[in-house]
Amino acid sequence: MTTTTTELPARHIAAALVEAMLPAGEQIPAADVDTVCDTVAGYLEEHPVWARALASSLVWLEGRAVLSTGKRFTRLSHQRRADVLQRLSTKAVSGNLLRALAAPFKLAWMLDAETQKRVGNRPAVEVPSQIEQFRWQHQVSSAADLDGDEELEADVVIVGTGAGGAAAAYELASRGLAVVMIEEGDYLNRKDFSGELTKVIPRLYRGMGATTAVGNVTIPVPVGKGVGGTTTINSGTCMRTPANVLARWRNEFGLTGFTEDNLDSVFAGVEEVLCVEQADPRYVGEIGNVIADGARKLGYSQLHPLRRNARGCDGQGLCQFGCPTDAKQSTNVSYVPRALDRGAFLFTGLRAQRLVRNGHRVDGVEATGTNAAGKPVTLRIRAARTIIAMGTFMTPLFLQDNGVRSAHLGRHLTIHPAGVVNALFPDRDFGNSRTIPQGFGMADLASEGLMFEGGTIPFIGHGLFSNFYGERFVRFCEQYQQTAYFGFMIRDTSEGRVRKGPHRDVPWISYNMNDHDFGMFLKGIDILSRIYLAAGAEKVLIPGLTGLTAIDSEKQLDDFLSRRHKPRDFLMSAYHPLGTARLSANPDKGVCDPDHRVHGWQGLYVMDGSNVPTSLGANPQVTIMAMAARAAATMAETINQ
Repeated sequence: MTTTTTELPARHIAAALVEAMLPAGEQIPAADVDTVCDTVAGYLEEHPVWARALASSLVWLEGRAVLSTGKRFTRLSHQRRADVLQRLSTKAVSGNLLRALAAPFKLAWMLDAETQKRVGNRPAVEVPSQIEQFRWQHQVSSAADLDGDEELEADVVIVGTGAGGAAAAYELASRGLAVVMIEEGDYLNRKDFSGELTKVIPRLYRGMGATTAVGNVTIPVPVGKGVGGTTTINSGTCMRTPANVLARWRNEFGLTGFTEDNLDSVFAGVEEVLCVEQADPRYVGEIGNVIADGARKLGYSQLHPLRRNARGCDGQGLCQFGCPTDAKQSTNVSYVPRALDRGAFLFTGLRAQRLVRNGHRVDGVEATGTNAAGKPVTLRIRAARTIIAMGTFMTPLFLQDNGVRSAHLGRHLTIHPAGVVNALFPDRDFGNSRTIPQGFGMADLASEGLMFEGGTIPFIGHGLFSNFYGERFVRFCEQYQQTAYFGFMIRDTSEGRVRKGPHRDVPWISYNMNDHDFGMFLKGIDILSRIYLAAGAEKVLIPGLTGLTAIDSEKQLDDFLSRRHKPRDFLMSAYHPLGTARLSANPDKGVCDPDHRVHGWQGLYVMDGSNVPTSLGANPQVTIMAMAARAAATMAETINQ
């Protein structure tokens, strides 16, 4: 662990918490209290607001113990402190406060090299000190490189380098057009993808991964930033748009050109660039065998390794934090270099602020950043076509700030709500840090809107998502390699909305899950639990916001499911926000026309996940890339005429 000279506020209370929360387990010795506290102090060194919040929380714990025991937390015996933590964890308000307070201390302990070794995790990634140099890298500039304000001209300017923006840039540059890409974040590469989560998460995740949909359920929806956008932090799964979804688009939104025949060559082109192929069973790991075994016993048959954009993957287990081998063909590895190699230019570290426009005609965009001297700089790109590809959350807010008005802008948000069920198999080693996090799938219920896919999370997620403390927490962590992770996602019929939030990186996302979707969620819990039991699980673990429900028989499962449940009772997440600037031939039903032009505007286009008209029921990156590639090809034809 890293030590620091910064003093941790209320350290004596923190030390008492660490002693009670992180005792010795069967394989792991008791935490070194001073080292854990020093590491947390290091986290807080440049964050005085967080330090004050932590100090207040520790004082709360000290006083809260008085209410239940008559003594301060620090005056209690080790066992009585552990009892206090256990009681508080079951309370609605106190449990959430305790979870937030405990998180940095748990994190410091779990990230320790000795803890990682004891639970059987892969050793730390050895990143290269330098990487290959290519000619196209000379066409990448950052805000730091600018001496002052600059103005350039191009045929097309693209804001964003994720699935949509990067695919569009490649198609346009390949057709001889002058293309400039603007990216708010940095251009990171495999020497930056160290697996040190405290370093990579702030650089790869917007708002530190804090984007969350709030309504009758709280659902984290993490999205990426930097070159590659969310493709850099996704699991690499590649699926074409389902035929029944395309049919709905044609019928409801007038997208008559969106047929399987018309899109087949476009999909094939995307898959060629991404090097799409089935995951290697060697690196899918034991979870694939467990799910296949249990599912076949229950009569399911559509079981297969998932198709991924990761040829040569060797199961580093770090897909969500940047691939350290460049096997995963996220757009920072695939589309962006190809676009640059064909003459495009890229500017990083610059945030788009406003459209350059005359009425409803857009002539480019202005972006701002900070140069190496610490001075603000502005880059103005004048272009006949401007493509906004900032993602489903940020695109509608940017357009609204720049005068675009539509009843549909920022609305119709779908997110593919996802659930996970764990199971304990004491005699199996799942190699959870040495396999593909999402490498296997079951598609028997895909037509109903329920897709089952792997969903193994890193060791720190395993620990932080639990609401355990003391011996139970340490034992749970020690069982990480024997814990199966698998999940499912719903093709949601619920819709949400995006508005400005408290911070530019944290928009306000409202989303209420309807009864139909919650019914599908419960069905996913039911089926996946029975698959585990059929495969011989000792216990099935159903995560909720306040803890795990342990089940060891179908009767217990039936009893659990027969109770009255609400969406907020379960731990949910989501990874595929779509629809906030959807396509429609009729402006009364959407924001952009079938060619991705914003209705009622000249020279303004959107090409990202916000264009996707409805929930897909399939991982969306191939759909987004294909839609952008199709629209960019059409745009190039009109410019070159």
